[in-house]
Amino acid sequence: MVCHKCSEPAIGVCKFCGRAVCKNCYTNMPVILSVYVGANQTPKTIVVADALWCGVCKPQPEPIPMPEIF
Repeated sequence: MVCHKCSEPAIGVCKFCGRAVCKNCYTNMPVILSVYVGANQTPKTIVVADALWCGVCKPQPEPIPMPEIF
């Protein structure tokens, strides 16, 4: 597998889009693994702080409605 930016050998894939990235082209971004309701009905999340990110894709901060899939 090769990096989608520079064609060097990849060290992993972007957690968000699946693009392969090498050690020179990747960056980090936090990713939410799970959301749950804690004590007192307070929403909580389990987050990984340094997930592999390609730096190209744009994870959206809000859910995107997609009514056409039903």
